[in-house]
Amino acid sequence: MKHIMVMGMLLIAVSIKAQICVCEKEFLHIKNIVEHNFAGFPDRIKALSKAVYQKKTDELLQLTRDKFASDNCPLIISRYLDIFKSNHLGFSLDLDYSKTDTDFVNHRPIFNITEEKIAELKKSRSWEGIYYFIHDSSTKIAVIKDPSPLHDYVGVTLESTRPTWKKGMIKWEGKLVNDSLLRGLLYMRNHRPKMEGFNLWEDNNRIGGDWRREGAPVKEYSRSASTREQSPTIEAKSLTPTTFYIRMASFNPRYKPVIDSILKANEGLLNSTPNLVLDLRDNGGGADACWELLIPWFYTQPIKTIGADIWATETTISRYKKWVEDKSLPKEMVDNISRQVASMEKSKGQWIKKNDDHTDSSFRPKPFPQKIVILINKWCGSSTEELLLAARQSSKVILAGENTVGNLDYSNIVTIPFSCYPYTLVYATTRSRRLDIHQGIDNIGIAPKYRLAEGTDWIREALKIAEQQDAGNQQMDNIIQNRFR
Repeated sequence: MKHIMVMGMLLIAVSIKAQICVCEKEFLHIKNIVEHNFAGFPDRIKALSKAVYQKKTDELLQLTRDKFASDNCPLIISRYLDIFKSNHLGFSLDLDYSKTDTDFVNHRPIFNITEEKIAELKKSRSWEGIYYFIHDSSTKIAVIKDPSPLHDYVGVTLESTRPTWKKGMIKWEGKLVNDSLLRGLLYMRNHRPKMEGFNLWEDNNRIGGDWRREGAPVKEYSRSASTREQSPTIEAKSLTPTTFYIRMASFNPRYKPVIDSILKANEGLLNSTPNLVLDLRDNGGGADACWELLIPWFYTQPIKTIGADIWATETTISRYKKWVEDKSLPKEMVDNISRQVASMEKSKGQWIKKNDDHTDSSFRPKPFPQKIVILINKWCGSSTEELLLAARQSSKVILAGENTVGNLDYSNIVTIPFSCYPYTLVYATTRSRRLDIHQGIDNIGIAPKYRLAEGTDWIREALKIAEQQDAGNQQMDNIIQNRFR
């Protein structure tokens, strides 16, 4: 199996127009951008040491000179970006997922998996095993351990109802981050790969959100459980007479008018209801401006904020100028970015302050809500973590759920195209000064006060925390039970 894998890992050099790219050139192009623009580069190199970084990059550079390097290049670049362990450094595919290049598909290798191996995998309870695609059972894969410089495990197609997917084609491959997490590439429906993480969970019977081990029991989760669910991105409603609920699953700037509207429409309830459950699960961030109107309700004392610095490089300045041209952004955001561009152009090649440290005491505590329970999970990051850093300074606020993702130390991402391959590099342009006082959260996250178990009804648990009924308060308990029947 290993011999075959070396011969045919990621055959992705052919684009929609069957263009052949030189991997070594692309690798050096991306390496140059990262070294001269990624805000986390100086810190990461200091932590690794220049010698270790040089050794790792030399090994990957050598792989780019292999005869199959043009095919494997996105995975080689992915391994390079993994050196920095930053969720704000990666790349995305720039092709239409619905379009399939038949020449490219025909170029992909086929792997022979014996019936004996399949029988062996069916007995496994580790990463290895036979899995099926949960959503429509269209695909069955064999997950096989195959240590190599680029991956530790591969998911190989065994059966598929999709015409272009043949037995033996790789569906995904990943390198171990820890015992229960892989990072690597997922081949989309049109066979093009994108960066992806794969976590092993549910008693080792699920990989990510898409794959369940063959024969494993199907667990049912309540609508309000810890896992991702189909719910409105932004919504508000009363849960009980004493608890109001707001869900904000995104701080993308396009949701700002909706968030502002909901807060304004429910101002009376917020100013009179004792408890608030603020559900931020799955909120990967966006713009701080989306949540700033929440501050008056959780404010109890001056809020201390530690600012960030920006690396004023030519590339970063050019990408910020692209934002200024974005007609969909609110005017206040565009004006702020324009000021940052002007500051960077005066100090090219230097670190400059993006924003100052400051303490905000401009608000007066509101009598209601008296208690705010904020639900968080491992998908919360970036701007959402910025909100949490402010909110947890309030005596009203209680965090419940699980640690957030931890990707705020290096933030304010921009994008830049690869030189040849159909991908776009994403990198962080700012560095938080929290790092200077040992308060970084990257790859650690923000911890909750109350940890909630996977598979339980998190909204019900939040209600218990918010309302804290006495054992004898059966009336309130009946209200909660009836609400969730």
